Amino acid sequence: MKKTKILLIILLLAVSLGLVLIFVNSPQDRIYTHIYIHGVPVGGLTTEEADAVLMEHFQPGLENKTIQYSVGKKIIAEFAFADFGARLNFSEPIQLAMAYSTAGNLQSRLMRMFGRAYEINASARLEIIPQRMESIFSGISRQISKPVQNAGFALENGNIVVIPEQVGYGMDTQAIALATDKVLRSLESGVVEIILQTIQPNYTMADFDFEVSVIGSFQTEYAGTDTDPRIHNVRLAAEKIHNRVLYPGEVFSTGAIVGAHRPNSGYKPAIVLVRGEPVEDIGGGVCQVVSTLYNAVLMAELPVVQRHNHSVPVSYVDSGFDATVAGDYYDLKFKNNTLHPILITSQMTDGNLQIFIHGHENRPANRSIRFQAKRVETIAPGPYREVIDNTIPQGERYITLQSQEGYHIKLYKHIYVDGSEVEVVQINTSIYKPLQGVIAIGTG
Repeated sequence: MKKTKILLIILLLAVSLGLVLIFVNSPQDRIYTHIYIHGVPVGGLTTEEADAVLMEHFQPGLENKTIQYSVGKKIIAEFAFADFGARLNFSEPIQLAMAYSTAGNLQSRLMRMFGRAYEINASARLEIIPQRMESIFSGISRQISKPVQNAGFALENGNIVVIPEQVGYGMDTQAIALATDKVLRSLESGVVEIILQTIQPNYTMADFDFEVSVIGSFQTEYAGTDTDPRIHNVRLAAEKIHNRVLYPGEVFSTGAIVGAHRPNSGYKPAIVLVRGEPVEDIGGGVCQVVSTLYNAVLMAELPVVQRHNHSVPVSYVDSGFDATVAGDYYDLKFKNNTLHPILITSQMTDGNLQIFIHGHENRPANRSIRFQAKRVETIAPGPYREVIDNTIPQGERYITLQSQEGYHIKLYKHIYVDGSEVEVVQINTSIYKPLQGVIAIGTG
């Protein structure tokens, strides 16, 4: 009996010691020896080592997986999973393995004590590169989509003709993205069917069933031929705004259309005014088209959203009637506030640049308008600036840049009904800075 008690005490001590060792010597930075993730042994590995082993085992299986895209029964594109940047992420099952390895409950510690295997089947997360998916969808869309085209009109051979609308179609990008994601998550090849959506135009030929006439026009003069860089630029800018349709409620951005500030725009270097001084720059002459258009807009009585005058008066229109564009900060913008589309056309003949705005005339026949610019202030220039010039004989003086006065101009619209003035409306305010002249003093 005494011997049996001694054996029981020894056995209890051994078990207690084993349990103590289990609780004290749990692995802290490595996965327990007998743990498997999807059948792959990861025991004894750090989290980084386990990730590398799992990637080496499973990632190559994605290399031959593909997604095909079909329209109807026709396959129109195929991409490998790798094209989407598909990559497996085993962080969740690895963290579960590490958590089991360091768990403090008695059951897990006893299983580790007796060397029992433990299988973790938590799924890996599939990661893709969103930019690659966007690029793939953009390419597919360009391949199968047809842009919708509103009905419009244009000047052809001297006549206004209506251009029929075109129904467009394209793919539902959100639906395609969800279907693609489903195939990717399955980790198996698959086919995604693209259902094309019909896109109806906002304006049809029925919207052009109205009498079209010139509701505003203006012309300015120019001298030279297309061999002159400035005239080349004038013609190019005029062509860019020719046959432009502006639908009801839309705002026309002249700067965005003529695009003189954009590279490879086709414009040539020509003389422009910078702070009143003539310098050579790309697109010199474009502002004559902008100013001519501005006056046509005034005559059509369309609301001007944005307009800027030049720094000094220009030669082709009176002060207060000019407009300029520059970069993305100076623009001429106006809005079609009528109930019908309008058409902008231009032509250059016999030294005249003409711009017309065509639309539906709804102003009363007995109503007329007249514009008048009033000078409200004259700004005197400073004294001439003197510069030394050793190419001029000693003591001689020459004016190389004539000084000019500056002006504060206000433009008014006078409205008449049956020949009698009924209203005067201020249209704009223009401030032209004075130009300081330059005198060269000879020292030669």
